[in-house]
Amino acid sequence: MKNRDVKRWLNSAARKTAPDVLSSVLSRCEQEKGRNFVMTNATTSESPRRKPGIRGLAIGIAACCLLLVGGLGGFFGYQNHFAVDSVVGIDVNPSIRLEISRQDKVLSAEPLNADASKILYGMELEGTDLNVAANAIIGSMLRNGYLSDIANSILITVENGDEAKAAALQQQLVAEIDAILGSNNLQGSILSQTLSASSDLKAKAESYGISTGKASLIEGILAENAQYTFDDLASLSIRELNILASAGGVWTVESTGTISTEGYISETDAKNTALADAGVDASSVTVQKLSLDWDDGRVVYDVEFYDLQTTYEYEIDAVSGEIVKRETEQSPLASGEVIGLAAAQSAAASDAGVSNPTFTKGKLDREDGRSIYEIEFTDGSTRWEYDIDALTGAVLSKKTKAVSASSGSGVSGVIGEQAARAAALSDAGLSESDVTFGKVELDYDDGRWEYEIEFFTASGKYEYDIDAATGSILSKENETAAPPVSSGSGTSSSGTSSSGAASLIGEEKAKEAVLQDAGVSASAATFTQLELDRDDGRWEYEIEFYANGTEYEYVIDAQSGAILERDSDYDPDDAPVSAASVISMDEAKALAQAKAPNATLHEISFDYDDEIPVYEGELREGNIEYEFEIDGRNGSFLEWEADYD
Repeated sequence: MKNRDVKRWLNSAARKTAPDVLSSVLSRCEQEKGRNFVMTNATTSESPRRKPGIRGLAIGIAACCLLLVGGLGGFFGYQNHFAVDSVVGIDVNPSIRLEISRQDKVLSAEPLNADASKILYGMELEGTDLNVAANAIIGSMLRNGYLSDIANSILITVENGDEAKAAALQQQLVAEIDAILGSNNLQGSILSQTLSASSDLKAKAESYGISTGKASLIEGILAENAQYTFDDLASLSIRELNILASAGGVWTVESTGTISTEGYISETDAKNTALADAGVDASSVTVQKLSLDWDDGRVVYDVEFYDLQTTYEYEIDAVSGEIVKRETEQSPLASGEVIGLAAAQSAAASDAGVSNPTFTKGKLDREDGRSIYEIEFTDGSTRWEYDIDALTGAVLSKKTKAVSASSGSGVSGVIGEQAARAAALSDAGLSESDVTFGKVELDYDDGRWEYEIEFFTASGKYEYDIDAATGSILSKENETAAPPVSSGSGTSSSGTSSSGAASLIGEEKAKEAVLQDAGVSASAATFTQLELDRDDGRWEYEIEFYANGTEYEYVIDAQSGAILERDSDYDPDDAPVSAASVISMDEAKALAQAKAPNATLHEISFDYDDEIPVYEGELREGNIEYEFEIDGRNGSFLEWEADYD
């Protein structure tokens, strides 16, 4: 009999006998419980039919104990050698699922797709050590071309109820596979994760025909980048998902090695293409981003750099080298002397109370007319995101998020992500299986911690702000709901018919209502916001305007005209630039048209952005769409973007 046959016979015998022996012994002991044995000095007969004495009883008890010990030994031996302790997933394009015993022996090897069947063909992995099985699987992937200088990305997933053991096995596998690839002169890029898969995740993985490990990686990417859907990403290779995870800073996975750029143009070529198009020299700019990304179904290089006047952002096709997108805006250095990255990092870490941060992002940028540093770091269990004023070092905004599901948020007195999700879903009348979460973040806003939650259904998107201390809903929005008809218009603001629904009062009446309440004439007011929104199940107009050195903010019921909220703040310095000093709409149109003489102007509007008068709009020329922002004070371009369809 071969060793393999012996192992199978023992496996079968253990399954059939060990539990039954234990059950039988315990049952016999239960029957004997409470029975008294009377011991006397009476002489016993030498007859062969005599009753058993003390010696016989002792032998019986000893036999019972031996049976019990043997049964327990068989049971625990079965647990150590034949019960599933861990599940390991290995994904490249072939997806393989391994069931592992406590002794790190392979109990089963299951192919999850056709490519995996090819990899496992002819292998007898049951009973082998895990490291031997991993060596055989990776070797087969190399021989069959699934792993190469071009496709060097692997995803390793470990499921085990013991988090410490799962983490240890994860590290062991990463080291083992990295060594195997190295011995074959291949530099691998290995993503790894531990996982406790929910029934919803398992069901989603099964419906898409992918592993739970790959499904978890996709959900991690979606949590950081809501522009994609699960459908978009399910068919991508691990290499492509690795690019997205690296570009988006996904925290659900650990990463070692570098993604292969074989088959792509080099980073240097991508950078030089962008610099040449911008007409600037490398010595005159600071490059702050140069990395692979995935956009609109293709791999691109994101290239960002700036000088004293302008920030340039490019997307370069990583295969062809063509420019996919270009964008320029005012440089953050144009506002004045910045405090420097080190000072910004120190300000963020000090505010968070973190003494030994690991910084993962430090970027100088310009947002809403202000120069900022975008700072991200971790302290082991928590991820922090800060916007720091680049001129003063003041904290403008901050967010925190748990790095792993097992860790806390790093903020005391909060209800936790799961409770916040449950509150939002309950209010929406949905279950977790009905939705795909796009974002769950803990944010600090208006002096309190809030959970910002976004999720999607087949019919649209939901957004919630949940009080992190109490779990109460602060705001909510459902983009799928169509607003009722504006009074006298016959159509909703989205342009669709809505007959039979209650009507809105309309924007003009909304303006009249707030001006009358404020005691301000129409000629004295400059409106900067008039927006229709849905909150707490009703439609509202959110209105902001300036008059006589005062900023007014109103929320009014869009159907009844009742004033729901009002606020005003007097500060002459906050008043917007007077209309007399702002260039006209026609002048703004002429400036935009001069930048693209053959384009057609599709849209232009006027607004105030941080008290700066701004014209913003769009032009189209063939398959190119231009978006622009013009400073209304002097006609300079704050933003100019060309997007190629």
